Amino acid sequence: MRLRPALAAIVLLALPAAPRAEEAPPACETGTALAPGLCLAGTLTGDAIANVSGGIRRGTAAIGQIRLDLTADLGTLAGLDGWRVAASAFAIYGRQPSATRVGSLAPVSNIEALPTIRLFEVWAERSLGDWGSLRFGQLAADAEFAAAAGAANLVTGTFGWPVALAGALPSGGPAYPLATPGIRLALGDPEGGTGLRLGLFSGDPGGAYGEATDPQRHNRHGTLFSTRGGAFTMAEAVTGGEAPDGEDAPRPWALKLGGWYHTGGFDSVRFDDAGVSLADPASSGTPRRFGNNYGGYAVAEATLWRGEEGWISAFGRAFAQPGDRNAVDLQLDGGLAWRGPFGRGGDTISLGVSWARIGARSRDFDRDLVTFGNTRPVRSHETVVELNYDAVVIEDRLSLRPLVQLLFNPAAGEPDERRDARRALPDAVVAGLRAVVTF
Repeated sequence: MRLRPALAAIVLLALPAAPRAEEAPPACETGTALAPGLCLAGTLTGDAIANVSGGIRRGTAAIGQIRLDLTADLGTLAGLDGWRVAASAFAIYGRQPSATRVGSLAPVSNIEALPTIRLFEVWAERSLGDWGSLRFGQLAADAEFAAAAGAANLVTGTFGWPVALAGALPSGGPAYPLATPGIRLALGDPEGGTGLRLGLFSGDPGGAYGEATDPQRHNRHGTLFSTRGGAFTMAEAVTGGEAPDGEDAPRPWALKLGGWYHTGGFDSVRFDDAGVSLADPASSGTPRRFGNNYGGYAVAEATLWRGEEGWISAFGRAFAQPGDRNAVDLQLDGGLAWRGPFGRGGDTISLGVSWARIGARSRDFDRDLVTFGNTRPVRSHETVVELNYDAVVIEDRLSLRPLVQLLFNPAAGEPDERRDARRALPDAVVAGLRAVVTF
């Protein structure tokens, strides 16, 4: 299935301007105004991560990311009321700590990616007034879907785009660092009230790459604009209380129920095309093929306490999907965020716990391998715990975030030949420091 965002753009351009209940927010809420309605914002994020024990090997890895965001209000710039456009790009450098030090399913840093300069999102958005908005172009689903506001300061990648989805979808799905052509419709007010998000994305942001090829290398600069791999759709219904006016505070409560469906082909995790275990030497080696993939999720958030200088909020998420074609069939995570600890109004303490379970079919495949003479453990689950403290050094300019992560059963017990091809990786303890500079 091939998407044609350009056709959608032509249709939208023909529509009359939608009535609006109030003026759109200024195009430059952060960053530097290059012209009225035109804003450039930049962020430098640097992570120094040390694997203190366990994992693949001890040692330190550093990775950095420069992000630039350009946003234009076309009503101000060109008289096209109700329209805005945006583009973002990354410069990524350094070593990925998960791949080289820890070996976990969950990235220990959510900025981990292949070092390169990469175009990310490029989109146009049409306001539909009180009805919502329509966005199209090169999009990332993790920018809006399945997100928990209380997890925003957690550094481990799975608290953003979860391991369950990243492992199920081709090339990790339309999420950092790979965006893909798509369309997103928001109805009502899913951001601050009650509403619905619907997204249609190209199925594989990596495009047509070889079996042993890293999709990030194939689409190294984010300019492939892949329309291959079928179609990936997401739907998310949102409701909740309204956040306090004029405060940087979360909503009193929020609930999100979502689901996804992918039309591309997916391999069985255990059986070949004749129903024989892929671990059996008599197997054809060609996995049974499923014509689709799907799953559901829920996100719940609540403000537990609100004071004059801060608040405490909690979040929880659950993701479920079939285990016959996905290694991870269930993921649960949750945590707390405390803004304004110790009388410091801008600081935040964050705690998160994530548990990802390997499905029964994948565990049966491991048992089959053992039956046929392969000495190895049976995968089970991976658990990640993170605690960090985000300290504001210069307001709106510089923050430092020391952190510690505990990873129990990294990679869910999958051996790594760099450590021991027959044994599970040992539990890992990770310490790190994140610096964020905004300009």
